[in-house]
Amino acid sequence: MTIRKESLRLPRRTPAYVDRETGAAEFCISPETWDRWEKEGRLPSPAPGFPPSTRRWRWADVDRRMSGKPDNDADAFVASADRLRNGPKKGRRRALT
Repeated sequence: MTIRKESLRLPRRTPAYVDRETGAAEFCISPETWDRWEKEGRLPSPAPGFPPSTRRWRWADVDRRMSGKPDNDADAFVASADRLRNGPKKGRRRALT
């Protein structure tokens, strides 16, 4: 049985891993809406390591996805490394061949 969202007591801080009821309550949506958002791809996949009967989502991944940030920090790291290696694009000189 699903707990009604207005009856769910939220912790003082969002836990690192949330179940669907806690995650839904954080967004003030129903668990059914959470399920629909998961199917639509709005939410990341559940975290690995939990049994299928107790699925959990890593809150940092959920927050990153919902805020429109890339799912993987490696993209930002690679872009930064490229800028360090090649310098800014504007005013860059061509290498002599």
